[in-house]
Amino acid sequence: MEENTGHPRDIAAAWFSRERSGELTGAETAALKAWLDENPAHQAAYADIRLAWGSAAAVRDDPQVMAIREQWTKRHQHRRRHGMVRALAACLIVAVLAGAGFGGWQWYAGPRPLADRTFRTALGEQSTVKLPDGSVLTLNTDTVVRTRADKDKRLLYLERGQAFFQVAKDARHPFVVAAAGRTITALGTAFDVRVDQHAFKVTLVEGTVRVEASAPAMAASLPGPRSVKVQATEMVAGSQLVAPDDEQWRLTRANVVTETSWTRGQLVFEDRSLAEVVAEVNRYSDRKVVLADASLAATPISGTFKLGDVDRFVHAVEAYGVARRGQSTALSVELRAYR
Repeated sequence: MEENTGHPRDIAAAWFSRERSGELTGAETAALKAWLDENPAHQAAYADIRLAWGSAAAVRDDPQVMAIREQWTKRHQHRRRHGMVRALAACLIVAVLAGAGFGGWQWYAGPRPLADRTFRTALGEQSTVKLPDGSVLTLNTDTVVRTRADKDKRLLYLERGQAFFQVAKDARHPFVVAAAGRTITALGTAFDVRVDQHAFKVTLVEGTVRVEASAPAMAASLPGPRSVKVQATEMVAGSQLVAPDDEQWRLTRANVVTETSWTRGQLVFEDRSLAEVVAEVNRYSDRKVVLADASLAATPISGTFKLGDVDRFVHAVEAYGVARRGQSTALSVELRAYR
């Protein structure tokens, strides 16, 4: 295959057709693996194709389907290989839709709306969910996300915690995440949202989003009848918005690899204070790290640590010569300054 652009469903169908042809080269096998590893949505699309093809076993040898396939083959014999693959993919889709009935047609024709559902994770847990519209939602530790049925948009509420959204494209139905009194609106993109007691943070990995927040407090300074002024900003890929409140929005460049490292089971820090690092580590475990000496708080530290592994983190801090292990119990472990 020479092209790898388009909707994941179409690409998955083309790859599956190529694989079933028995002519997949070594280079193409590597390219297929790379495409699958690139995005969980790609894996989900490929799994859907396999499942749908299996369920269509009873009809894919139907004379009508076979005739369509033969017509496609004859029509495209003069085209290059990738053109033939697309023809085979089209035949595959016809067979799948015939076997899956109305449900299959709905699956191919476009995204399905979201329903009223709640997704949650416990402390130290992560979870990945594929939504009905094809979007992929990854929840971080101690997180609650609710989806709501709406005919005009795909509406989600991040009630607490942190989540990474990989949004399926659907220009007719914007993808809207409501969190901490703000909304993040996207059509097709990938972004991370975090809500805690200190701040609201959005990190944009790809695409563009619009972040809006109503600020009733600002209305007091407006003449005439009281109204609500809306603060908003457009974000581009590689940027991060931090908003401790509606009047202090800070938009900066971000290291998206570091900011989304939790989705890979890691915490990555670059020249962060030990107090900040400890606070992050403590998000993932019932057993807490305690700074027994206030003088340690501002100590800069860099490193990569496994989520939830408190002992390994403390051992690394000792190995760096930053602090030493103090009193340790089942619920906490101290870090003390070297004297």
